[in-house]
Amino acid sequence: MKNEAGVASLAAERAAANRRHAKEYLRKHQLAKTQIACVPSPDLRLVVVIPCRDESDLALTLEDLSACDDSGCAVEVIVVLNASEKDPEQVRVQNRESLSAIESLTPVADSRGRMRFHALSFDHLPARHAGVGLARKLGMDEAVGRLIESDARDGIIACLDADCRVERNYLSSIAAHFDRYPHTPACSIHFEHPLEGPLSEAHYRAVTEYELYLRYYRWGLKFCHHPCAHHTVGSCMAVRAGAYVRQGGMNRRKGAEDFYFLNKLMLLGGFTELGETTVRPSPRESWRVPFGTGRAVTDAIERAGALLQVYAPEVFDEIAALTSRVPALRDGEAKVVAALPQTLRAYLKLQSFAEKLAEIRKHTATDEAFKLRFFRWFDGFRALKFVRFASEHRYPRVPVQTAALALLERMDLVPASHACDRNSAALLAHYRLMDRWGRRIPSNATPAEVTS
Repeated sequence: MKNEAGVASLAAERAAANRRHAKEYLRKHQLAKTQIACVPSPDLRLVVVIPCRDESDLALTLEDLSACDDSGCAVEVIVVLNASEKDPEQVRVQNRESLSAIESLTPVADSRGRMRFHALSFDHLPARHAGVGLARKLGMDEAVGRLIESDARDGIIACLDADCRVERNYLSSIAAHFDRYPHTPACSIHFEHPLEGPLSEAHYRAVTEYELYLRYYRWGLKFCHHPCAHHTVGSCMAVRAGAYVRQGGMNRRKGAEDFYFLNKLMLLGGFTELGETTVRPSPRESWRVPFGTGRAVTDAIERAGALLQVYAPEVFDEIAALTSRVPALRDGEAKVVAALPQTLRAYLKLQSFAEKLAEIRKHTATDEAFKLRFFRWFDGFRALKFVRFASEHRYPRVPVQTAALALLERMDLVPASHACDRNSAALLAHYRLMDRWGRRIPSNATPAEVTS
């Protein structure tokens, strides 16, 4: 009994410390006054944040959320209606229509007693900063405040987009996942873009190739045993509120905000993949952000059927040559670096690698500490910079089908059903299975065998 009391006391102390840190974070970093006035449910644990700018399909996303299975806790959905000061008035008109969709669901949600919908309105954000990163930050910071007010000891913030669809178990799977992995700071949620529907064949071919590229790149980093080998899709992520606060919250980038945000969380260790539910992001075209599905689809359609060209698999061979030698780098730099591929050596020299390695050695006393500090330097961003450097100077880009199949061959994971097939849809189906199951699928397994 004394031991149980001690554990409970320690948990209470940690919860109190988390609340203090969260309040201090909001005092220093929250950019706008709190807009939600009502008192949250005492058992609020999960908040879903949705940026929404000029979105006509928000109602479908909200309907999916309202139809979700019970998650075992109270849930709030915060929709961040946002527009730049330079946006045309039509954007604000559409945002007001979205507000009506939110308000129409509120009475139904309240009658269930477990879910509430809220809208934050930011109609004239400064054009210099207005974008998806700022919108996510405004909503996620508000979520932190709601979780503090409800005294949630283990609050979770999930991010979604206003044109996504979700499965009925979306909310319950997120809550269960963080229970199952009590030490994970955050997770990436399985996603699949729709590959058929009312759009053109060329459109869905572009979506297929782009999603295949995303999964290929992620597995390329896994092949290298890099700690940032996870998806960084902003509409498919969830984070503990405590980890969000400790890492300084969301950034205000107009694009790739998810990449930079999740990169920090991955380096904490324990980052996980949630494969028990699926988010279905929109496959539509878009010029509103410089990265992501919408922009990639727009670019692909403009290429008029030309194949998507991606980083050659050889770039991952070179990264693997470095990551496999990290323990040896602690003892001797010159001999280890001399054995690295020439392109990688050239890149490391540009990055002042010798000086950085000396600094890492100086501030670490164990092999594990050295490894952690090394990958804080050679993180997902620096790995991507090398990939681009190698593509420019040594390995020209190749068609995504060629690259995806070559990587499977390197990992001995070519599915028997299409061992020599370069069909994007078939390759994507296999990569999806690999991602969902979070493990390597035997080379003789078929999709039907794995899903059974």
